[in-house]
Amino acid sequence: MARWDEILSLPVQNPPTLEFSAFDLIWSKIEGHRDNMDRLALVPFARVDDFVRGESNNKDCPTRFHVEARRRRPPKMPYKPKVDGILEYILYWCSFGPDDHRKGGVVRPSRSTYIPKKKSAGRPNTKRGCTCHFIVKRLIAEPSVALIIYNQDKHVDKKGLPCHGPQDKKSVGTRAMYAPFISEDLRLRVLSLLHVGIPVETIMQRHNESVEKQGGVCNRDDLLTHRYVRIQERNIRRSNFELDEDDDVSIGIWVERNQNHVFFYEDYSDNDPFCLGIQTEWQLQQMIRFGNGRLLGFDSSFGVNKLKCPIQSLVVFNSENKAIPVAWIITPVFSRSIDIHKWMRALFNRVRTKDPTWKLAGFIIDDPLFDILTIREVFRCSVLISFWRVRHAWHKNLMKRCLDMETRAKLSKTLGQIVKEMCKGCGNFESFDKFMEDFKECRDFIDYFKATWYPRMGPWIDAFKTLPVSSQETSSALEFHHNQLKIRLLNEPDPFIYKRVDWLLDKLATKIQAYFWLDEYEGKDDFSRYWKDEWTSGLTAWRKSRAIPDTDVLTEGQTVKVVDQKDREIAHVVWNPGTEFGICSCGWGQKGNLCEHVFKVVWYFREKGSGSPSVSLLQFNRGLIDMLKCPPANSFIRDHAVSLAVWVNEQLRGQFGKSGRGEMVNSCTRMEVDL
Repeated sequence: MARWDEILSLPVQNPPTLEFSAFDLIWSKIEGHRDNMDRLALVPFARVDDFVRGESNNKDCPTRFHVEARRRRPPKMPYKPKVDGILEYILYWCSFGPDDHRKGGVVRPSRSTYIPKKKSAGRPNTKRGCTCHFIVKRLIAEPSVALIIYNQDKHVDKKGLPCHGPQDKKSVGTRAMYAPFISEDLRLRVLSLLHVGIPVETIMQRHNESVEKQGGVCNRDDLLTHRYVRIQERNIRRSNFELDEDDDVSIGIWVERNQNHVFFYEDYSDNDPFCLGIQTEWQLQQMIRFGNGRLLGFDSSFGVNKLKCPIQSLVVFNSENKAIPVAWIITPVFSRSIDIHKWMRALFNRVRTKDPTWKLAGFIIDDPLFDILTIREVFRCSVLISFWRVRHAWHKNLMKRCLDMETRAKLSKTLGQIVKEMCKGCGNFESFDKFMEDFKECRDFIDYFKATWYPRMGPWIDAFKTLPVSSQETSSALEFHHNQLKIRLLNEPDPFIYKRVDWLLDKLATKIQAYFWLDEYEGKDDFSRYWKDEWTSGLTAWRKSRAIPDTDVLTEGQTVKVVDQKDREIAHVVWNPGTEFGICSCGWGQKGNLCEHVFKVVWYFREKGSGSPSVSLLQFNRGLIDMLKCPPANSFIRDHAVSLAVWVNEQLRGQFGKSGRGEMVNSCTRMEVDL
C-alpha cells in the first residue's frame, strides 16, 4: 500500500499544449513489482490521446502507437473502491513492434499464421520488433486521472539496437525510416479536398509536384499513395447520412459513432428538449489557438425558416479577423430558451482540459435576451453585444420597402443617430415614437418596423446602455461568416432534406468543416480552377476597404462615390458618408450587407478628422470619464487606473496605426472631465 500512497501523492501534470510527449513530463521512479523501478507520471485521463499523439510525433524517431491490449471494467459491474483498483488498462505499443518480421526475427505464437510476402516492401517494414511501449491505468480511486507507466521508452529491438527511424542504418531507403502512417494534418487536407469535389488525380498531382519542389522525400507525408486517396474518395462517395428511416434513431446512431465530435448531447425527455453540441478536434484546436485571451462570437440563429433544428454557432477570429466556427449547437425552434448552462459548461470544461491556462477576453452576443449571467459565470469574461443582425434586417427592408434612395438615407441616418444616443445612455422608446411619426409617409417600412422591431426594442435599449458594442470589423466578420454558412449549407436541390437532422449533422462534420479548414489552408490557390461558390472565401468587407486607395474616393455634395476595384468604369454612390449607417448602391449593399465602400468612406472621413467616432470608441470614452469622475478612496488605485487607461489608448493607437491616430487623439482630446 505504501507504493500506491506514493503514486497518489504525485502531482497531476497537464502541459498547456495541444500535444505533449514524455519530454514535457516530470517522471518519478517508484518501486514496482519484482523489485523493479517503474517510471511513472500522472496526467488527466482525458489527455491520454494528446500524449499518444505527442509521442508519435517524435522528431528523432517518428512512429505511431497502437492499442496492443485493453481491459475495461463494465460500467454496471459492482466493485469495491480499492486504492489499487483499476477501471481501465491500456497497453500502447509502437507500431513497429512487438513482432519482428525481419529475417531471423521473432514472432509471437499467436501471430505465427503470418505468411511472408514476396516483395520486400510492406509488412517487413512495419513490424521490426520494437520494444517501446507504455501502460495507461485508470484508477478507481481517481477516475479522472491516468497513471502512465513508461519503462521501455527507447525505440530498439530485443538486442538493444535501433530498429527503425533515422538511427537505424538498415532502414535507410525504406519506409521504416518514417512514421508508419500519414500525419493528421495531411489526412484532414486530403479529406477536405475530396469533400469539396477535387479529383483524386489532381490531389496526387499537386502533392507530387510539392515533393519534387522540396527535393525529394523528407517525411512520411511525402509517401502519400494514390491508393490511399482513392480509398478515402470511395468511402466518402459510399457514405450515407440516413442511418435509419426514423430521424431520431438516426441521430442516436450518429452520436454513438462520432463521440469525438460531440461535447454535449441531451435527447428528448419530459423535462428537457433535444440539444446537441458538435465540435471536431480541429475546431477545438482553433478555439484554443485563437480564443485564448481574445474574443468569442456567437451567431444565435441560422436556418430558422428552413431547418428543422436551427444552428447556433460559436466563432473565433483568426489573424485576419475572419470568423472560424469552433462549435455548433443544434436545438429545435421551440426550445430556443433552453438552459445554456449545461452545454456551455461542457464546452468550457472540454477546452480547459486541453489547456488549463485558456481564458476568454470577451464574449460577443447578437441577442439581448441571451443569458448573460451564465456567460459571465462560466467564462468569467466581459460580454459585448453586436448590432449587425438588426442593422442587416433594417437595411435590407429599407431597400425592399422604400424606393427613393434619399428617403432611405434619411431613415437610415435617423436610426443610426438613435442607436448612438442609446449607447451614450440617453435614448429611450420616445426616440422611436418620434422616428415613426416623422417618417409616417414611408408607410410600408414604418408598418414593418412597428410590427417587427418596435416590440423588441426594450431589451435592445437596455443592452445598449449596459453592454459595450463590438467593433465594425467584428460585425463585418460575423456577417461574412453567416453568409458563408448560408452558401455552403443551404444549397441542396431537394428542400425536403432540410427537415432531417441527421443530414445536418453529417454535412456540418464533413463538408462544412472541410470548407472552413480549406479557408485556413495556405495552398488552396493551387486548386483555384475547381473553386465553386461554396468555396469562395476572400476577405471581409472591412479588410477589402483597407485596399481601396484614397484617390478612388470622390466627394460630390452630400454623397461620396467609390470607384469599383474590378471594373474601374463603375462608381458606387454612398449616402450618409462617414457614418456606420451609410447606404451604398453596390449589389452587396443593396442586399442589406456591410460593404467595403461604406467602410472605406468611414475611414476616409476619420483620417481627415471630419468623421464621427465609432460607437465603440464613444463607449470607451464614456467608461473612462465615469471612472475618473468616481475616484476610489485610495489615490494610488486611481493613479494606476489612469495609467492603465493611457496604456490602453496607446495600444489602440498602435493597433490602428497612422490611419486611426487622428481619431484617437481627437476623441481623447475632446473628453471633458470635471474632477
